[in-house]
Amino acid sequence: MSGPKNPPYAILEAGKWRVNPLAAVKNAQVINALIRCESQGVNISRPDSNGRTSDGILQFNRGPLNTLQSSTWAIFSKASGITGDPRIPGDAIRMADWAIQHGLGPHWTCWCNMRLR
Repeated sequence: MSGPKNPPYAILEAGKWRVNPLAAVKNAQVINALIRCESQGVNISRPDSNGRTSDGILQFNRGPLNTLQSSTWAIFSKASGITGDPRIPGDAIRMADWAIQHGLGPHWTCWCNMRLR
């Protein structure tokens, strides 16, 4: 018999991604607001205002080479030790939770536009 499992960080409801309320996410309300603003809950990769691709429900921006290896995700991953992929909703939520806890919320344009803290 196995022990209790951790619930997934992300859930899909009515075609939109959001934070699973059962997951251990400290900044769930803020992250849900960012998801709604950044991607409208859609897991997508698309060009951003700087001409580079942004990925996933939280729109992590690719870096100067327009690759994941040169991206904000890669920088945050190195600093946090969190691995994964910004195109996987649960990974994106975990990384965003870490980033917000470490004062990196202003990385998101929507953070600034919505005046989140």
